[in-house]
Amino acid sequence: MTALPTAIDHAARYRQHLAACGYQAKPATEWDARAAQSSWRRRHDDYTEAFLARLDLRNVASVLDVGCGPGLLTLPIARQVAEVHALDYSAGMLAGLRAAASAEGVHNVHSWQRSWEEDWDDIPNCDVAIASRSLMVPDLAAALAKLDGHARQRACITFSTGPRSGVPELAALLGRHWTPMPDHRYPINLLLDMGREPHVDYLPVSVRDSSQDVDDLLRQAAGLFDALDARDEGRIRDWHAASPSHRLGLAPTRRWAFISWQTGD
Repeated sequence: MTALPTAIDHAARYRQHLAACGYQAKPATEWDARAAQSSWRRRHDDYTEAFLARLDLRNVASVLDVGCGPGLLTLPIARQVAEVHALDYSAGMLAGLRAAASAEGVHNVHSWQRSWEEDWDDIPNCDVAIASRSLMVPDLAAALAKLDGHARQRACITFSTGPRSGVPELAALLGRHWTPMPDHRYPINLLLDMGREPHVDYLPVSVRDSSQDVDDLLRQAAGLFDALDARDEGRIRDWHAASPSHRLGLAPTRRWAFISWQTGD
């Protein structure tokens, strides 16, 4: 009889994948700086509407929003439930959330400055816990378990299904080695390992409203592929000029998987 293959350690594979990408977590100060930008304070796009359309809040009194940022989901949710506990490790993002809540007359949001790795023992369990685009973390298995443990009914997350549009093409253009970040298959498999039954839906591709500036594209390319020489920069400028509406680049589109599961035993 043929032996069964060795069970896959999805948590270890995720960590190995992150290491292969050269992943480094952004410090809170970087998000503080972005929070000061007006476009981040109350940016609204198709992603927000698509997430909210899939979030079932029937018979839900409380929601935990982890990685809440400036409150793009927190405030619309707060108008539908009794209370929202909003968690983020960026003081700047939380300040933006509180300012927006005050301006909009929303008074049932409780903010917590906390990271995924810090202790959550004093944060209340809620009926539903969500983590929107905030789960690219060093230990995904631990983060999912923490979110699951704080949700009495169910949890919902979004996780990228692949790289931003244009990145693989840009890597090929420059002749650079590039490893994409982990995709949504990791949380799905980790949830199955936890004994949960994840339900998966896919949000429509979200397209930025503005054109991709060539200098911004060069900065992002340098961040991905390190130093660019004059020949690299020339190729990128030519590529940008040939792109329809100057949109072919690193930021216009990304597709997200909406993954939800029941948490009650």
